[in-house]
Amino acid sequence: MSTRRATLANEQKKPTTNAGLWLDKFVRHQAEEDKNSRRDLVRDVSDIPVPEEYARWFERWRRVLNDYGAKCRVAEVLGRMAVGLGEESVLETSVALHHTYGVPYIPGSALKGLAASFTRQYLGEEWRPGTDAFRIVFGDRDNAGHVIFFDALPLPGSKLIYPDVITVHHEDYYQKADAPPADWDDPNPVPFPSASGKYMVALAGPDPWVKAAFDILEHALLNLGVGAKTSSGYGRLRLEPDPFVANTDREKADRLIGQIQALRTSEVAGRIQAFYEQWRKLGVSSVHKRRIAEAIVAKVKEAGREKKSLDKDWYKELLESLR
Repeated sequence: MSTRRATLANEQKKPTTNAGLWLDKFVRHQAEEDKNSRRDLVRDVSDIPVPEEYARWFERWRRVLNDYGAKCRVAEVLGRMAVGLGEESVLETSVALHHTYGVPYIPGSALKGLAASFTRQYLGEEWRPGTDAFRIVFGDRDNAGHVIFFDALPLPGSKLIYPDVITVHHEDYYQKADAPPADWDDPNPVPFPSASGKYMVALAGPDPWVKAAFDILEHALLNLGVGAKTSSGYGRLRLEPDPFVANTDREKADRLIGQIQALRTSEVAGRIQAFYEQWRKLGVSSVHKRRIAEAIVAKVKEAGREKKSLDKDWYKELLESLR
């Protein structure tokens, strides 16, 4: 019997289809009546491409994190990842997908829980629950931690969802107390979607504690893994060095100038002062400090906002630094 409404019976997936919506709402038949229905649904979801709009949204999200002061690192899945496997689903197996764009992601709560678990199991007494270090990073029952763990979103440009399978070899043994496992038991393959790709991990908070949290996550993601089936090798990620962190004064200045020049005219009014704040705090030589100031002033003029900015203290300070 079809599980779709009559008006959707012949609906086909499109390049713009939301993978999460298709997974939840478009199974064709009840699984017990059609053993291929589950497999076909997982295959359909895996074939849905990442929406074109996601790349633009991701860049906006990256800028928001940067303006907020978050530090970002890229983590690459080594194999497959199964986050959200036990969530409610028509398949009884699932995957965590972004509600708007249908791409897999790692909830910030999962990253925070993994890091906290790693500290409890493997770090010294100074990181035990109840210590100052543990409370500052992770919080306790009375206070939130000082480090914010954002959801890890995938980098655009690669395939993210793949069809996978869990094979139950002794179904009766797991479901019936009086049925021992036997060689003649029929294996029961259970299809499910798993994820791969690269993900942007973002943390915000006091710099020393953010660095400590990243150090913990680096080991936890590689050695423990995140999500389900970690004992089978799923969920292992390698945290890459931050590609957005510059080492020399020139690199730091070039990075900031590039961000200033990339501002659209409509964004200047709301965002240009934030670049002034970064310029004021950035520890670079006077030569590169001047380059950044020139870039900010040039962007203000380009947007036609110099007249409105001349009476602003921050703009006066920039002009004074250029004399």
